[in-house]
Amino acid sequence: MKTPFRLNLNLNETGFNMFFNTYQRTALEILWKHPDGLSTREVWKYTNEEIEGTISRASIINFLAAVADYEILEYREESGKGGYRRYYSHKYDENDLRQYLSGIVNKALDTLFLL
Repeated sequence: MKTPFRLNLNLNETGFNMFFNTYQRTALEILWKHPDGLSTREVWKYTNEEIEGTISRASIINFLAAVADYEILEYREESGKGGYRRYYSHKYDENDLRQYLSGIVNKALDTLFLL
């Protein structure tokens, strides 16, 4: 089942901030620094160390799962004490993600001309 997530474009922002808020962008940046992947707990811990304020672990879990549904991230599941754990890693490096998101925007803009 896909996690409900909408990739929105905020034209008042620039760069990745057009698509992701502060904690989401920070979580993605942390994963780029750890190419072998991190658990949701590790992403949550590192994100809260980087941002002002705190973000809930559930917000991180939901965001990572949703972005994986968009195929921006990959994950592997490992069984452990208490159940399964997901370890997330990037499918795209920073530059490839820019191109991927640009493609999504261009495809959406093409629909302006279909009316």
